[in-house]
Amino acid sequence: IVDSDRGSSDSHEQLFAVDPERKAIVKTYPTGSHPDIALSRDGTRLYVASESRVPEGPEGAGAGRLDVVDTATGTTVASVADPNRWIAKGPLYGSEMALSADGHWLYVYKLMPGPENTVSEFVAIFDTAANKFLPDTISLPKCGASFLVPWPNGRTLSVLCFVTEDLRTIQFSDQGIPATQLPTVIAIPHDWGRTRLGTAFASGENELTVLMTDGKYRRVNVQTGTTVQEGEINFSPPLTPPGWHPEIPGAEHVPSLGRRVIGSRILESQGRLYVPLRRSDLYMHAADAIAVLDAKTL
Repeated sequence: IVDSDRGSSDSHEQLFAVDPERKAIVKTYPTGSHPDIALSRDGTRLYVASESRVPEGPEGAGAGRLDVVDTATGTTVASVADPNRWIAKGPLYGSEMALSADGHWLYVYKLMPGPENTVSEFVAIFDTAANKFLPDTISLPKCGASFLVPWPNGRTLSVLCFVTEDLRTIQFSDQGIPATQLPTVIAIPHDWGRTRLGTAFASGENELTVLMTDGKYRRVNVQTGTTVQEGEINFSPPLTPPGWHPEIPGAEHVPSLGRRVIGSRILESQGRLYVPLRRSDLYMHAADAIAVLDAKTL
């Protein structure tokens, strides 16, 4: 569990290892600021990204590091520079890292400042066998905060872009080299102003299902860009998403006690999806319920 501890000026971010049987914290890992984690499928390696608390550079930002931790001993087996991490400003934030299905690549979303207040957004690939970043990166112009969706084949990555509200997919060689210069982009039609992209998961060969925040879904073929199926999940109790005013100066969000799908990671286990939900009046992405879905039928 990531304890971001972003609410105080003297924050002490850390990670908790929890024993669910004993309902107790059994180990803590101190981290730098704004920690992010990814865990290998066999649980033997924990990848921890964070920032140094000592200001560096012209902007006074800390230097990013990526630590590879042996979970059996708690020792750091490798530590490499991890500059230009995507850093959220709020106290609550989603992960911007994801492991490939075979565990060979760790995808890390990054943002690099450029001249005249410009930025370049991209995904860097960390080789978990060699413990180093590969030279090739994936350019994602104007994507904004993202949700990374590695595919089961281990050589394909999809990215939900929350600013441009689209889906981008890139394929790699066995050496981690992108097959094309830019990802394939698919616009996801939705009700602008009332719902947004929530989360996504691979649901078939070349098919990915995108869930909207209001519970509607769209299954798309990432090779052809076509919609294979669309519908709405029958949550129980049902979602009751709030309305939104148009985005004009002075407009405010109309609060509601309904729930919405949020863009946290979906875990798939034995054909089930565990989807975090939040009450729409809770701050940012705080979840207060989990919906359990059949991965095939939704």
